[in-house]
Amino acid sequence: MKILKPIKDGKFTETNDLRNSIFLAGPCPREKDDFKNDWRFQAFDILKDLGFKGTVITPTNQDYQEYRKHDHNALTVQTKWEFETMKKCSALVFWIDRSEKHPAMTTNIEIGDWYDKEGVYVGWPTGAPKNDYIEIRLKMRKEKRIYNDLREMLKQVVDDLNRPTQMFFTSDTHFSQKRTLEYSRRPFIDVHDMDLALISNWNKRITMNDTVIHAGDFGDIKTLKEIIGNLNFGKLIWVMGNYDRTEALFIRQIIKETKRDIELKDDYQFTHTDKEKGKKITFYVVHEPKTFDTIKSGHEPTYPNEFVLFGHIHGRDFAKMNGIDLGTDYHYYTPLSMDDIMWFHNSCQYWDDNVFCQKAIV
Repeated sequence: MKILKPIKDGKFTETNDLRNSIFLAGPCPREKDDFKNDWRFQAFDILKDLGFKGTVITPTNQDYQEYRKHDHNALTVQTKWEFETMKKCSALVFWIDRSEKHPAMTTNIEIGDWYDKEGVYVGWPTGAPKNDYIEIRLKMRKEKRIYNDLREMLKQVVDDLNRPTQMFFTSDTHFSQKRTLEYSRRPFIDVHDMDLALISNWNKRITMNDTVIHAGDFGDIKTLKEIIGNLNFGKLIWVMGNYDRTEALFIRQIIKETKRDIELKDDYQFTHTDKEKGKKITFYVVHEPKTFDTIKSGHEPTYPNEFVLFGHIHGRDFAKMNGIDLGTDYHYYTPLSMDDIMWFHNSCQYWDDNVFCQKAIV
């Protein structure tokens, strides 16, 4: 188990490669005499005992006050460091052991950003004061459990990160590409903000055991190695998009350097069994929806036995009669699970001509 702290050897640490990581959020001790009582020491021991093999991120900065004497920008740097590591981590754990001495005002701001997100765990010791409002808001989110035992919460985190392999789908992430940020009007401040959001949504849902099928236009090759180094997955099946094809030689070389299990494909086919109906369904993954005709020439797909998963059009015509767009723009910038794919597959048969018509009629 690796422990990542904000400052090492007088410098803020790098925030790259935070795959399979847990961020320990919540109040940090402020005075030197209090550091020995930081609840994170207990968390480290628990995670070691649970056999966690990843990275544990602590925002506690024992050198902060000394660092601030030499750099008036220290608070800004610390804040940005915490923001980035919270985004890139796989699980965000809030243990709010606030007290009258330490009201944890910063934690209130942070949890406001995160409390209803996937991959976020929240708890506090029984009797910790002034968590009533947070408790009410969490109970309004039925899927959010409140923990009062630190070990119980951390065990759930480790179990979730070690769950059996699942399959996820996405497309047209366009990491680090300013053109897509602007043309697709993505709701991010800049390219860096966009990349952090995409990484966060990916890592909070996908573990290092999972298979990801990406339907193309992954991102800028200048940052490709760094982005791949920040993403959770056991295997990545990458169906080449129109942007990717123009840089195929460079992409293959970068993938080789990452030493990760990544397969480049022109198209991809797999079968999945509908658990409710006990029926096998064939799925085809392509980038452009019209490419299906050239790849499977002379073969007309018939619903519901064959279903096409595509990208390229960024949700502008999301639903076809025999498939859906995987583009991240349409899916809240978050990869889809196999359950999501099956929901769309089974729902399509109930959509009428109002969904599939080419022109609106008045």
